[in-house]
Amino acid sequence: HPTTCPHGRAIPSGNCCKDKKRKPESLVLPLSQLKKAQKGKIAYIQTNNREMLKKIMAMGALPGLQISIIQSFPSYVFKIGESQFAVDKEIAEKIYVWRR
Repeated sequence: HPTTCPHGRAIPSGNCCKDKKRKPESLVLPLSQLKKAQKGKIAYIQTNNREMLKKIMAMGALPGLQISIIQSFPSYVFKIGESQFAVDKEIAEKIYVWRR
């Protein structure tokens, strides 16, 4: 993909070069990065803290379940099924979600 021809004139970029520069979006991200009203499916919980894992699981945040974010400030409020939960950023960063 040369940028100039043998005569020194510029060669415009094609679609393949433009697509290459585009950064792909992540499909799985922490709950803390979802925007209000976004929905997804819980992919996994990432923490080495057993107590935090127990707390998250007690809320019903289990892999494979649908989750939606209701608000992200001052705390993260999310909904699983008919239940709503409010958590701090530390917990919201441990719950990874496949975006829809």
